[in-house]
Amino acid sequence: MTEKISINGNDAWIIIEPHAVHEPFEHAPTEYFTASYHLQDPTSFPGGILFVEHDKMPIRFGSPVEALEYANEKLLGVI
Repeated sequence: MTEKISINGNDAWIIIEPHAVHEPFEHAPTEYFTASYHLQDPTSFPGGILFVEHDKMPIRFGSPVEALEYANEKLLGVI
């Protein structure tokens, strides 16, 4: 899923990708989501910057909405 957002008059694209949980526990989610951002149109400039934890592992979000809200908050200080 790709969302184009505008922060402080600058455009950014958020790419949210689903990932299956390989061995889900009973009553646990069967997927999680990761998010990356692009400061140029990702169809013309592939790549992007993944949102990661302090240990450089991708942040796992419980929903696309959670990932998008996090990206919006973090990008306020970037662009």
